[in-house]
Amino acid sequence: MRTIEWKNGKVVLIDQTLLPLQEVYIETTDYLKIAEAIKKLGVRGAPAIGVAAAYGLALAAQQSKATSTQEFLDEMAKAAEVLGSTRPTAVNLFWALNRMMAKAKANSYLSVSRLKRILKEEADQIANEELSMSQLMGSYGAELIEDGDSILHH
Repeated sequence: MRTIEWKNGKVVLIDQTLLPLQEVYIETTDYLKIAEAIKKLGVRGAPAIGVAAAYGLALAAQQSKATSTQEFLDEMAKAAEVLGSTRPTAVNLFWALNRMMAKAKANSYLSVSRLKRILKEEADQIANEELSMSQLMGSYGAELIEDGDSILHH
């Protein structure tokens, strides 16, 4: 199950502050809403925070009105700063933001419209990698658990 995904130009994420009593989703095209969700613990867990940050930056890219690559990169740096300020100790947050910014800078010779697509594709890649790693951890863990075992999760 994906707790964060891109659907029809929007980021859709489960509001983890309401679990387990309610399953409510936040849908947004505004990276500031993603920043708020990260800050207010609507997104929890290192992998999910990284994915949220990547999709937040992808949303900022989609909403950019920049006409030059430099203006676009400046806007992305500002959005990355806003997203990064939400949880200053979250390693995956900065890992994802740094990866997204590195991808944008490495392709700065391309048009703004192409950079927007590249950042969306990179955010999708980050989300897919995180899902694969989570599934792999689950399969490894399942091998260690037998019927009747007690598990403490914290």
